Amino acid sequence: MIRKIRNLEEGRKMLEKIGVYSEAVDIMLPKMFNHNIKFSDLPPQDAIIIKQEMLSVGGDAAISEKTLPPFSEKTDVLIMGNEKQLRRVARKLRMQYNRLAMIGEEMERLMSNLRKKQEMKIGGRRFLFGERTYIMGILNVTPDSFYDGGKFFDAEAAVKRAKEMEKEGADIIDIGGESTRPFSKRIDAMEEMKRVIPVIEAIRDDISIPISIDTYKPEVAERAIEAGANMVNDITALGNERMLEVVREYEVPVCMMHMKGRPENMQKIAHYEDVMEEIYRFLKERIEYALENGIEENRIIIDPGIGFGKRTGEGIEDNCEIIGRLEELKGLGRPILMGISRKTFIGNITSMPVEKRLEGSLGAEAIAIANGADIIRCHDVMATKKMAMVVDAIVRNNFIQQ
Repeated sequence: MIRKIRNLEEGRKMLEKIGVYSEAVDIMLPKMFNHNIKFSDLPPQDAIIIKQEMLSVGGDAAISEKTLPPFSEKTDVLIMGNEKQLRRVARKLRMQYNRLAMIGEEMERLMSNLRKKQEMKIGGRRFLFGERTYIMGILNVTPDSFYDGGKFFDAEAAVKRAKEMEKEGADIIDIGGESTRPFSKRIDAMEEMKRVIPVIEAIRDDISIPISIDTYKPEVAERAIEAGANMVNDITALGNERMLEVVREYEVPVCMMHMKGRPENMQKIAHYEDVMEEIYRFLKERIEYALENGIEENRIIIDPGIGFGKRTGEGIEDNCEIIGRLEELKGLGRPILMGISRKTFIGNITSMPVEKRLEGSLGAEAIAIANGADIIRCHDVMATKKMAMVVDAIVRNNFIQQ
């Protein structure tokens, strides 16, 4: 029979059950996991050496036929092997000339990031990403959000809902005062603050879980943090330099999201050759930008931006592609937040209006967790929490009551 090994702990238990010599367990574990790593536009000399090295350890590397003479063209390289093979080749490449040494270092970093557990403080709470899935409850204090617009526009109703979400199992509450649904209109910072600040002030002393402010405006973020918010959820990925200064000054975590264009035009300009490759490169650049400007690594969360400038319908479905390939973003080494709840692509697949998309949302979120999501941002906290506990029990071997 085929035996799938899902994680290191499961692999270790299997080897110990077989009776493998204890010192050999750590040697065998990396052989149980196969991976593919892609590098783009490499010189032919580099590509040929990488292929030769991979073949020498029993792996392989796919390169273009035009890499070889007489063409000698640059090529993308897809490296294929188990963890032990990849690490052996990475070590050998690090001893080569500078370009190959950098590739070897990147291979080692990617392999380490795949199983990286990360601790982060949000407010006064400790989050250990990789051990279980965390739930972020959505609280839209807006009249025009796509699902619950107007429902919690009244501050009293918003405060009541925040308390309910905490009881239902939310780990974070994400408060937003401006709709960012496709084709939505912008509001100014003063109006946004009028909506969110009274709610943050009202609930800060009544709930014990952290509060996130969903905004791309630095003045709103700063005022929200002063009122009691503990992190910033920025759909522009620190696109405003002043936002970076706010996050750095107040030393709060920030979630940086990929979005093509702006909410009012993002669905009109969406086009990708490879959606995940573009998202990966964008988020890698934004992480580097944040680190270079004083944001600590353990305060950065990433979000591929489901529904934000992603194609859906008419035979093209970027959102499903992202969820199916989500593990690729683990290579960036940062916790992944996913906002899937009741979005348009769920409606397109199920032919259901927004109020009837819960089951579809839960299905997509379950796959996202299985593929590496650390935080699920959702409207339906209780249902999502229960789903996540079951998925965690399956994919993380986490059977502890949460």
